[in-house]
Amino acid sequence: QHSEIDTFPLDRVIECSHILLPHFTDMANIKSAVKNIRKTQTRALRNKQIKSRLKTFSKKVDAANAAGDKDALVSASRDFISALDKAAKTGIVHANKVARQKARCAQLLAA
Repeated sequence: QHSEIDTFPLDRVIECSHILLPHFTDMANIKSAVKNIRKTQTRALRNKQIKSRLKTFSKKVDAANAAGDKDALVSASRDFISALDKAAKTGIVHANKVARQKARCAQLLAA
């Protein structure tokens, strides 16, 4: 899974949370460019965490629906829709995808 990172020497890899990211300091000669690389890596990690969280919420909605537990479905849908709105507000997830998934939740709640 981390095959592209395995090609870098260990002294050029920084540990960020549980994911190893390559540390490209010698690519840029300008301080601001080095800082921009660091910021991009941080943002990419944050976006990945948010998308993973959305997938978890989606699985909880599906599990509650499969179990037929209406209270759990309402709670899971509320959390999922809230997380979707936050992700859409920052542009991490496309607005159409958010609308589609919210409509899907509404259909499950109406059934």
